[in-house]
Amino acid sequence: MEIRLNRKEFLDELSPMQGIVERKTTIPVLSHLLLTAREDKLHLAATDLDVSLTSWCDAEVKREGGIAVQAKKLVEIIRSLTGEEVLLTQEESRELTIRAGRSRFKIHGLSPDDFPTLPAVDDGGNVPIPFADFRRMIGKILFAVSAEESRFQLNGALLKLKAGAVEMVATDGHRLALVESRLEGGTGDDAVLVPRKALQELTRLEGEGKLEYRRGEHHLSFRLGRRELICRILEGTFPDYERVIAKDNDKKLLFERKTLSEAVQRVALLTGDRARAVRLQFAPEQMVISAANPDLGEATEEVGCDYDGPEFKVGINPDYLSHFLSAVDTERIRLELKDENTQCVAYPFEGQDIRYLCVIMPMRI
Repeated sequence: MEIRLNRKEFLDELSPMQGIVERKTTIPVLSHLLLTAREDKLHLAATDLDVSLTSWCDAEVKREGGIAVQAKKLVEIIRSLTGEEVLLTQEESRELTIRAGRSRFKIHGLSPDDFPTLPAVDDGGNVPIPFADFRRMIGKILFAVSAEESRFQLNGALLKLKAGAVEMVATDGHRLALVESRLEGGTGDDAVLVPRKALQELTRLEGEGKLEYRRGEHHLSFRLGRRELICRILEGTFPDYERVIAKDNDKKLLFERKTLSEAVQRVALLTGDRARAVRLQFAPEQMVISAANPDLGEATEEVGCDYDGPEFKVGINPDYLSHFLSAVDTERIRLELKDENTQCVAYPFEGQDIRYLCVIMPMRI
């Protein structure tokens, strides 16, 4: 292999690959990137066997070839170089020489034959989704995806295509986040579980325009420009989430989002690492947030709100409420509750989505 390419363009395509590769793995090749030079392009690929990312950049290819190189070190080298161009040469099957300006590196690699065969999703059935909207939707539900490996069917989000809309739902059993947005040309009724890592990496992609979504038998494809992310479909049955959303909460309170968010974070400072709970005490026109910890002390703060109903109280995890308040993008939010034993449902006040909500289960204090 012998190629010449633009250093900045190369680095732009290398950077998103870092999140895919496995740094702590018993399979060495999974910490590597596959570089393949052919037809005036350098093709790049990274995989952890569940999620893979491919891309390419323009190159002057004098001699075709391929090699798998350690991802972290390659990115560090290319980032450290000066000058506009980089020359990559491969004289031996497992050795890559990198030249730029007066700098010269020679790094060891692996044979491209050692790199896993990447999955492919057949063309056809593309669903174009505005990428800015899709990334925004992921940001509104990602915090509710479960991190418990034992509950594998909750280790991702449900992506549901409807007629004229797209919906995403995530839950960890203690809270649930749902966002539904309009989708021009959306047809049919298709639901699939997308793993958490794939969602995280999609939010890190840069680009504009339409994201092309395709579903295969076992994999999903998300293509944005020259980059394609393919992930394995999560197996399992997602809970009947509509049953979790309380429909008869009769106490509705309106808050300034920023004021409430800051107050919750302050009071949460006096909660323990294990017992993360605050008490919300409601009265007309105000709410009192309080926390008590026998080892640390106690904290209270009053927050004004639009409410004229009876007094009541409820205990919740402050982190769950804070995550929703950080994800929502409206100036005001609405909390709907019934009593101390019923889930709290949080909504933005107005907003651009068809619906966005977060269900938070109560805690006993």
